[in-house]
Amino acid sequence: MKLTEYLIRSADGDAYRSGRLKGMRHPAADGRMLRAVGGRSALVEQAKELERAGLVQVEWKDMGADIKCFDHPVSVIPELCRLAGLEDPRARQLRYLAAAQKWAQDAEGTFLAAYYAELIRRLGEGKEVKDPDMEDEAFFLCLNRTAKIESSVWRRQFSSDVLGDSKLFEKKYQRRVITVLRKHSLLSEEGMTDDDILRVHGIRTYSQTLEWKGPLVYRIDEGMEIDSAPNVLGTVINAQTLEHARPVSLSGIRRIILIENKANYESAVYQKDILYVFCHGFFSPKELHFLKELRKIADGEVEFLHWGDMDLGGIRIFLYNQSKLFPELKPHRMDAAAYENAIAAGAGIPLEKEKRKKIEDMEAGPLDELKNCILEKGMEIEQESLLF
Repeated sequence: MKLTEYLIRSADGDAYRSGRLKGMRHPAADGRMLRAVGGRSALVEQAKELERAGLVQVEWKDMGADIKCFDHPVSVIPELCRLAGLEDPRARQLRYLAAAQKWAQDAEGTFLAAYYAELIRRLGEGKEVKDPDMEDEAFFLCLNRTAKIESSVWRRQFSSDVLGDSKLFEKKYQRRVITVLRKHSLLSEEGMTDDDILRVHGIRTYSQTLEWKGPLVYRIDEGMEIDSAPNVLGTVINAQTLEHARPVSLSGIRRIILIENKANYESAVYQKDILYVFCHGFFSPKELHFLKELRKIADGEVEFLHWGDMDLGGIRIFLYNQSKLFPELKPHRMDAAAYENAIAAGAGIPLEKEKRKKIEDMEAGPLDELKNCILEKGMEIEQESLLF
């Protein structure tokens, strides 16, 4: 490299990028510098050019045949950058800081406020920020849009709208956006899959449906009432219907049971006083909106239950549904007796070391008894082993 670039790099750091570095610099003409610029003769020739330009003072030795060190003020770094054809690190940092402030303003009032506050702090302190890539405007466009989605969209539609390419988001930006959402979004819960994360933020990755068995009456917009009672094998509504539908009657229903796994849901036999709802994992915002209406139209005698895996994921999903959906939600067949019966039947799966630590640290609420059983036996139970 040229001597100008070497001097720039030697000054570059948090202090210079943040504007805190002042006064004089005194880089030594040591072996590292000699190797970097291509030897002594090249160093001497370039040093003379910079000295004649008034940018550095050279402390010569051996009658001008060698150099001891250089002296130059920090203030000449921008001119050295101009000569080297490089962007001044301080100017670049200010450019990045301005960009971060612009994106923060665009996301004002959303859950991304803390993310941008931290990014702006790092840049202001002169930190070299490589993640996120401050040059990649498309990343920030995607990230900010996820915080402002009002009506759910398909992933490729989202990608096309934001990036002009229906597959680019999935190929290049999805993983990076999800990383931020996991850490900063209030909608994100530990244990969610990538698809779960996108879905709760309004990005559909596959055909979203809601499934139930039971005599639920619902209406689409202001249309006629639809009674699902004749569908004794189950009712399925798609994403578009879900956005326009609302339940209107739960006549005769005394229990609403959320069932996590498909095999267990399919094996549940229709009963006129029970509404079975296939949970599949973490409900999306549209599903939550529809299901919350059940609570409004249910009388005080209706019991809300959840039946899921007796493992880390099952506990998390139960707590999510209790927090986001039904505060009265109780566990169903997820107690110590059910756990012991499953273990006796050989249904246990060895608890992984990493999962054990997470279970130990979690507040399990109504599933505290189950949590202790899992830790004591060192085994988890998947719901499919406990079919109706």
